[in-house]
Amino acid sequence: MKAIRMYHNSIYVVIACIFFAQALQAQNGEVPQRKKANSISVPQILFSGVLFENQEKNRVWYVPNVFELFPANTVEGFVVNPQVSFTQNYEDGRFVRVAPNVRYGFGNERLQAQLKTQYFYNPKKNGLLELSGGRAIEQLYDESTLGALNNTFYTFALSENFLKTYERSYIEFSQTISPFKNFLLSTTFSWNERNPLNNLTKYEEDEDFTSNNPENLELANTAFAKNTAIVFEAQLRWQIGHQIEKKRGQLISKGKFPALTFSYTNATDEILGGDVSYEKLSVSVQDDYEIGYHRGRLFFEVGDFLKKDNLTFVDFNHFKGKETVYGTYDNNQFQLLEYYNNSTADFYLQGHYEHYFEPLYTIYDELKFQPVLGVNYLYTEAGANYVELGAGIDKIFDNWRIDFYNSWRDGEHESFGVRIGSNF
Repeated sequence: MKAIRMYHNSIYVVIACIFFAQALQAQNGEVPQRKKANSISVPQILFSGVLFENQEKNRVWYVPNVFELFPANTVEGFVVNPQVSFTQNYEDGRFVRVAPNVRYGFGNERLQAQLKTQYFYNPKKNGLLELSGGRAIEQLYDESTLGALNNTFYTFALSENFLKTYERSYIEFSQTISPFKNFLLSTTFSWNERNPLNNLTKYEEDEDFTSNNPENLELANTAFAKNTAIVFEAQLRWQIGHQIEKKRGQLISKGKFPALTFSYTNATDEILGGDVSYEKLSVSVQDDYEIGYHRGRLFFEVGDFLKKDNLTFVDFNHFKGKETVYGTYDNNQFQLLEYYNNSTADFYLQGHYEHYFEPLYTIYDELKFQPVLGVNYLYTEAGANYVELGAGIDKIFDNWRIDFYNSWRDGEHESFGVRIGSNF
């Protein structure tokens, strides 16, 4: 174990070296240039993954970063997780994407396999079909900010196993279409068999590591039994003049005006052997605007359960918390919030705002820093009023950002943290 921790400590040493190398390049007047097509860099290998493009045949392959390919955690031990996505683009805007994934944990000696497919069949109507299925190890919150790099380091170097997972065998079908101008409708139907997981025995018996069942303010025991969930989800998004952009096989809707989204989820126990029954509804507003050199990012959401006859902790509303120093920056996430402590099956309200000020030019013409101020707010019945305030600098050596955040709960100071991110 000691050797493993020394190895993973070296990972962050490498990251620090990359950061300071960027700094030295900037001080020497060398601003990193845009990478040529199909070139491979160390930041891509460590952070963003690698894209391989065949422009003549309109084909793109994407390979995730090395930590996604070879992660480690307290449930599976060391994992081999080979995966790649292939996208075939067509001149009329259509594309087909296939993403197979095989995963083997050497600790639990269990093999997982799944396949995800997408067909963007109608560019004029933003028509997208998605079909996926198989068996996979997933986080309790599938949109969690916790990536494989951070989890590997924090688990084996610091004994902070933030990752909480379960096993899902599933079949899922989704469709996205623009039924009317400025509207985007997405629907998903899935059959899910969900199995609880525990830490490997050596980690379960080690008091330095926490259980795979997270602590929660609202639910005393977050453990759940094997169950079958039949889930229907619908999302209607309205944004004036929105445009669809394609990024690594995903469709992203963007526009100059705020976007209003209604989301509805229904789990039923009346068909296909379902054990879970609930309904929940949420409404959100999102905006990303620019005024001169100033830019603002806003996200506001309110939601509640319409009914909750039978549900598990997986079905709770979870929030994008962050407990690691390094990570991404999205306009609907918190910077100091614990991953699952505030998850709720009751009414909630969350708001996020970031303001980017006019860049501060340095003595080097090409080098500029951009001040950022941020505020995040969350209300739940169990967690009361939670607030984060932060200040930072973006565009450090072109790719990096650093922030300093404080948090308060019901007016009492709770925590302080430094957050660093990259845009490689």
